[in-house]
Amino acid sequence: MPCFLTPLLFVIALCIGLTPSTSWAEEKRTYVQPLNEVFQTEMVYPQEKGEVQLQLSPKFSEGDKRDLIQVPFAIEYGITDFWQVEAAWYAHVNRNPAGGVTTRGVGDLEVETKYSFMNIAGSNFHAAVGLEIKFSTGDINKELTEGFNEYEPFLALAKDFPEWNHSQVFTEIRIGFLERTQNHADQSEDEAEANDFHLHVGFFIPVGLARLTTELVWITNEWHNQGDENKLFLTPGLVWDLPGTWEWGIGVPIGLNDKSDNYRIITHLIYEFDVF
Repeated sequence: MPCFLTPLLFVIALCIGLTPSTSWAEEKRTYVQPLNEVFQTEMVYPQEKGEVQLQLSPKFSEGDKRDLIQVPFAIEYGITDFWQVEAAWYAHVNRNPAGGVTTRGVGDLEVETKYSFMNIAGSNFHAAVGLEIKFSTGDINKELTEGFNEYEPFLALAKDFPEWNHSQVFTEIRIGFLERTQNHADQSEDEAEANDFHLHVGFFIPVGLARLTTELVWITNEWHNQGDENKLFLTPGLVWDLPGTWEWGIGVPIGLNDKSDNYRIITHLIYEFDVF
């Protein structure tokens, strides 16, 4: 069995197996959710049953070798109050290399499933497990994709502090298993098929309608198959609770080492509604 199928089957079986207990969990639901998303970390919060979340998240990355603009659009849906699915499409990617021709077009497609365990044993601790699959649908010869399908099981953890205005500390761990599906016309330009490891830690503090956020993100593949990626970002951000079910946010990941982008700018606009 291919290595990426094991986490896929595990997560699907776990989510299906836990579904019958959802009605009990709903009765015990006590958590407060001050925000929907941060900028580089998967949060533990699930969509409610029948709830849809639409998210537009333009991103700009400034690096020594290229500047990059990405415009992903995502939709999430709550199957139960604790199990959700998501699809995201990079509808536009614009890559401007330091030397060479600017390229633009559509990027990759992502799908995800996540199951959340909220207020574990009546505590302020939460957890979520999930799987994200990225499909290489952009044009590799325009550098709009890296040419891999990627299978990423993840674990997210969080602890609420109700006495501090429902602040939260959170973390996420994920591993990406790569499968090459595209090659450059000159295959010497292909990146190594090296699996990557992600570690995210952060916190947010609600202040009025604002949520002050901070994330520290480390991504590396140097541990596998001669990978040469080792990125480290510190991401201060601001999320604003808009009227109705709207949310807006802006985060600025700052590269902390030579292999990271110098800086990034990430924004998001979120709208939620119930379908029944």
